[in-house]
Amino acid sequence: MNESREQDCTIPRAQYRLETGLEILEDWVVSARPDHKNAIYEALFTMLDGKLFHDYRVIDDFQQLSELFVIVKDDLVMKIRINCFDSFGVVHIGPPASSARFGGSTR
Repeated sequence: MNESREQDCTIPRAQYRLETGLEILEDWVVSARPDHKNAIYEALFTMLDGKLFHDYRVIDDFQQLSELFVIVKDDLVMKIRINCFDSFGVVHIGPPASSARFGGSTR
């Protein structure tokens, strides 16, 4: 009877789907190192699971509405855009210096 029930203690997480930016991901994958590919894929899956904001350092881009920098590794940043309450897109993937300079449009 006093058994704690995990479902009563969990906070529902948003379930996102990757909707835009697949061409950016595909272009980046061609020349990316294997460890960077794995790190980006892992970050994308945590976004799909709704755990990205818990598992990664995320910084709001105050210049672009709904865009965030995700610090994936010390030398790797992914910029994403929250499209709506349940979808997101990849805007840019690269080293921190290139991501910080990256503007609003993807192409």
